Amino acid sequence: MKPIHLNLASRPYRDYRPVYAVVVVLSLLTAFLMLNNVETYYRYHRETGTTREKIASIEAATAAERKKEQAAQQRLSSLDLARLDARAKFVNAKLYERAFSWSTLLDELESVLPADVRLLSIAPSIKPGEPVALDLRFESRSADGLEVTMERLGRDPQFNDPFPGSETRSETGTWTFSIDAKYLPPALSSDAGTIVSAEVQR
Repeated sequence: MKPIHLNLASRPYRDYRPVYAVVVVLSLLTAFLMLNNVETYYRYHRETGTTREKIASIEAATAAERKKEQAAQQRLSSLDLARLDARAKFVNAKLYERAFSWSTLLDELESVLPADVRLLSIAPSIKPGEPVALDLRFESRSADGLEVTMERLGRDPQFNDPFPGSETRSETGTWTFSIDAKYLPPALSSDAGTIVSAEVQR
């Protein structure tokens, strides 16, 4: 005799446990991904905030430097550059005048001049990067004083290109003459030019 199985359910029985398990796993995975996204967002916001602060600081510093540059340009444009240049040249001229050694020049001329020739005056012209131009006036007791002085100046390495000027004879029988020459001082720094004149009497 076979056993009798009674099914009183209104619908067939189905096992949903695998479905529930999948739903739970998917829910947990979704929650994990959501938390990860939230963490990534906050980290990005924090890092970009620091970067934005650095950029803002750099922009502020750049703006400050631009303002300083504009202020400097305004001050520079308000200056009288021509007047400043003239003052600088004047100061340089005084410095070069002080740098010029009169004693060295006079000692050199004394060693060159003949015994019967006397120096009356010197007018040096100092220019940057050039030998000192000399306008020399002499007095001699002999008629060949000009020729002898020219020859001796030409032999001295510190005097170049001697050129004769005027020559006159006085009532007392002395001869007065002038010579232009280039003088190479031992040391003379020059960036600007000046003209200095002096009278030397013996």
